Amino acid sequence: MTAHILKFLTPGIFLLALTSCDNSTSAENQQLTQVLVKRSLDNMVPVTGGEFLMGDFGPLIWEKLPFSMNQDDKYLHKVRLSDFMIGKYKVTHKDYNEYIKITYHKKLTYIGGGKLLADDVPVSVPWQMAKDYCLWLGKMSGKRVDLPTEAQWEYAARSRGQYLPYATSNGKIEEGKNIPTFDEIAKMNDIGVPIYPVGKYPPNPLGLYDMGLSGDEWANDWYAADYYAHSPVDNPQGPGTGDRKVMRGYSGGDYQYALTMFRKSNLPSPLFDGHKAEDDQFPPNFGFRCVVNNG
Repeated sequence: MTAHILKFLTPGIFLLALTSCDNSTSAENQQLTQVLVKRSLDNMVPVTGGEFLMGDFGPLIWEKLPFSMNQDDKYLHKVRLSDFMIGKYKVTHKDYNEYIKITYHKKLTYIGGGKLLADDVPVSVPWQMAKDYCLWLGKMSGKRVDLPTEAQWEYAARSRGQYLPYATSNGKIEEGKNIPTFDEIAKMNDIGVPIYPVGKYPPNPLGLYDMGLSGDEWANDWYAADYYAHSPVDNPQGPGTGDRKVMRGYSGGDYQYALTMFRKSNLPSPLFDGHKAEDDQFPPNFGFRCVVNNG
């Protein structure tokens, strides 16, 4: 296979496609690639870079008490980020199924099904599969696409680093208004997990939907509990190595997990009953969104 420029989408944005011996399949894949890449880039929200205090900012506002029960987010530290763009929505089953059709990548079998596999519901994949999807978007578009760093994710969730405990329309949790009630969740999927179609509830002030809600999200970084204590100021990328990847988000239980500063982690290939979940039935709560980095 050889790569070639298919056509220009918008000025300065070109699309790469792969040719194969089957011209009809190739033409179909080229068209599908064009549509998917354009839709993905159109759904990117520009984020003006800047400086913010990353971590549990609870002691700085309101009752001057920590928001998070974690200890790994307590080291408030200055971070300065360059401009970037981030997906308005998490990557959906529709997006990912089109990508699989184009690239012939592995399709997972999931725990649960039905409404959780609907086109507009966030897809759930291991870290490397999420990373590969974002890198593929970058290759096809000529852009620097990747998973968000943990710092980018928190900065965007907090609408450019504001002191917002939750990435909802008003920084608060209001069931039935900016997140679903239990009864609404029960109607939206078959197993009662708080994962639901993208764009169903109001975005945060930056225009991003379901940040920290409707399942967890992968970040690009390796996880280290003490990383904040020695994080660089400018565009931190996380530790150089590790065993677990950073996750952010809420998949049920206490709304602590949905806090914009709440840190989580998991194995890049999550285990289920002691073996890789991707080799059997994969859980529905490992979502992601991509970023476009400047430069």
